[in-house]
Amino acid sequence: MNNEQQAEPCLCDGKSLSRMFNPKQLRVYILHLLADGSNYGYELIKKIGQETAGFYCPSPGVIYPTLTLLEELGLITAYKEQGKGRKCYSLTPEGKCFLLLKADILAEVQLKLSYAQELTAGNQFAKEIELAVDRFKSLLRHNIVLQELTKEQSMRVVEIINSAVERIEQVNSVLTVEGHEHG
Repeated sequence: MNNEQQAEPCLCDGKSLSRMFNPKQLRVYILHLLADGSNYGYELIKKIGQETAGFYCPSPGVIYPTLTLLEELGLITAYKEQGKGRKCYSLTPEGKCFLLLKADILAEVQLKLSYAQELTAGNQFAKEIELAVDRFKSLLRHNIVLQELTKEQSMRVVEIINSAVERIEQVNSVLTVEGHEHG
């Protein structure tokens, strides 16, 4: 465990939807979180994981460079608390102004957060999808470990996976367009 981590783990369990937020949205979201008060990088990671219902948990390799950029832009400050090696981040007055100017981007972020919460609140589909993916990964690992797949079978599995990914992306694109039309 490094200095930034606490005993309480992130709710995401390493899961991430890499495109849940684009870089601009993530920066504005972090500023929004810091508007509630100063915080540590790892705590921001956990907070994002909680607010996205576990769908997205930025890695330290994403969060810390973003915090550094925001600091270089003068939108946040970083300081080390006495007796602690961890950096604490807080919003500057410029950061507060910037956040107000980016209300449209914050609205996009909040829409995505609401959608993530809805997916888990009254809807078992997210859990069912997760279980199906886990079953799939388990099956694949078992066959690969036992080396039961021939080269031809392996190539066929790759084709099936790629086809499934494309079909899921198409469904996601339709849902994204519908979400914008209703939003």
